[in-house]
Amino acid sequence: MGDGSFLDIILLAMVAAFIFLRLRSVLGKRMGHEQSPREDISRKPHQKTVDKDEDPSDNVIPMNDQIDYKKEPLPFDNSPKGQVLREIQKKDRNFQPEIFASQAEAAYEAIVLAFAKGDRDMLKDLLSEEVYKNFEKSIENREKDNLEMSTDILAIRSSSIEDAMLEGKIAEITVRFEAEMITMTKDEEGVVVSGDPHPHEVRELWTFARDISSRNPNWLLITTKSVD
Repeated sequence: MGDGSFLDIILLAMVAAFIFLRLRSVLGKRMGHEQSPREDISRKPHQKTVDKDEDPSDNVIPMNDQIDYKKEPLPFDNSPKGQVLREIQKKDRNFQPEIFASQAEAAYEAIVLAFAKGDRDMLKDLLSEEVYKNFEKSIENREKDNLEMSTDILAIRSSSIEDAMLEGKIAEITVRFEAEMITMTKDEEGVVVSGDPHPHEVRELWTFARDISSRNPNWLLITTKSVD
C-alpha cells in the first residue's frame, strides 16, 4: 500500500469522526426531551404534573409572579369590573390583571388533574374549605366504589376575567375557562361507567379569592359553575 493511499485512509477517518461528533452534538441535546406532536401543539407551557409525593409546601400557583405569558388586553375602563381591578392593584402592587387569567390557567389545570387523581394534599392548598369538602366527598365516593377517574386536558382554549369584587381586604375574581379535555371514570374491571374517550368542550366560571393583606400568595378557588 502506498503512502498516498495510507494518507487518504487517515483523512477519511478524520472526516468521519468529525461528522459523527457534529451529529452527536446536535442530536444528543434533544434525545429524551422531545414532546409528541400533539403535546407540542396543544399543551400550554404552564402545564404542571401532579405528584402525590410532592411536598405540599410547593403547591403554590404563582398568580401574582411575573411570568412570561401572552398578555390579555385589559384596560382600566370605568366599568364596575375595571374599577374593582384598579382598586385591587392599588392595594396589592403584585397584582397584574392583564395576565391574571393566563396565570389562573395553571391553577385550573392543577386542580382538575388533582381531583381526577384524588390528590388531597394539592387540593387543600388550592381550594377553600367548603369547596375542598365537596371535592373530597366525591373522591371518597369514587374510592368506596373502587372507581378510577382519568382526565386529559388537551388544550385550554381561552381564559378571561368575567367579574371582580373587593370587600374590605378580600378580593374575588371570576375567570371564564374554555377547554378541551377527555374525562373517563372506570370500574375495577376497566369498564367505562361515565365519560368516554372522545374529547369534549368544557366552559366554566371559576371564582378565586384572596386576602390581599396576607403574605400567602395563593388565590383559593371558592366557586365553580358550568356555562353554555
